[in-house]
Amino acid sequence: MGVIKTSRIRNIRTSLRAALLAGSALIAINVGIPAAISDSTTTPQYSQWSGAKDQQMKALIADLKAKIAAAEQSQAASPDFLADLKALSAKFDALQTSMTPAPAGPAAGTQVFSDNFSDGDYSSNPAWKVSAGTWSVDPSGSNHGLTSKIRPQKVNLNNVLGALLNPQGTSQDQSEFASIYTPVKLPNAFTLKVTLTSKDKQGGLNLGVYQGTSGNILYRLVYQPGATPGIAIQKVTSAGATTLGSSTGGYNLEDGQPHDLVLTRDAQGNMTVTVDGKQAATAKDTSLTGDMSGLLFVNSGGVYYIRSVTVTAT
Repeated sequence: MGVIKTSRIRNIRTSLRAALLAGSALIAINVGIPAAISDSTTTPQYSQWSGAKDQQMKALIADLKAKIAAAEQSQAASPDFLADLKALSAKFDALQTSMTPAPAGPAAGTQVFSDNFSDGDYSSNPAWKVSAGTWSVDPSGSNHGLTSKIRPQKVNLNNVLGALLNPQGTSQDQSEFASIYTPVKLPNAFTLKVTLTSKDKQGGLNLGVYQGTSGNILYRLVYQPGATPGIAIQKVTSAGATTLGSSTGGYNLEDGQPHDLVLTRDAQGNMTVTVDGKQAATAKDTSLTGDMSGLLFVNSGGVYYIRSVTVTAT
């Protein structure tokens, strides 16, 4: 019996040594250090699938843990040595996790949302939801697209905040502004392009990309016709609206022609607004992280025809 036990212990130690050597070799391959130098000049037709290395690493770590458990049960090594092996196994776990790439978002330039309202219906494909005022789609004429008409009022867009994504509670709210939104997963680095026609110099418009479920956390482009500044970049939170950057002058887009308003945000939090391809305002903010939850537009007293909306990953 003593011979059998000694042989078993020797086999366990051999298995431990083999598992450690195999794990070290695979780690070397994964981090780009050659485990061995080959003298072959043959170029393989296919490269190894990276996922195979991850599966091999997981299998080796599991095997190493099993061998450690068996050695511990059979008292095949000193407790101190087994503790060191367990610590090494934990390091392998951490290294394998760090080498597993995080799920990637959409590649830069990928269009993640688009609507030109050509079907004459904003309620489906994609679905927009009205939370205040009245919206409709005008499918024809020189002024066409998603539209809302609000009588000019002395409404401060800073006080409108995100126009919560729930129907407003009073008729007074309904008459002061019109808001509409569409829930759609958007990347944190994005380019929002809105082509529109404006017919009233009195009313402001904000075009926002919101986060969460209530619509009071967002980045938005604010257009105030006939005012200075005419363009602003704002961050909205539950604490209120903060202007991050604005234009130096005013903008008047009420000429019956379509105009492109574009809000861009990159992965470093740099934001830019362009009007018809020309830079109007810049800002930087990194406080809102993670994916965005949708688009929210608010008309506070004008006549706007939104012809098209696109969002691309930046």
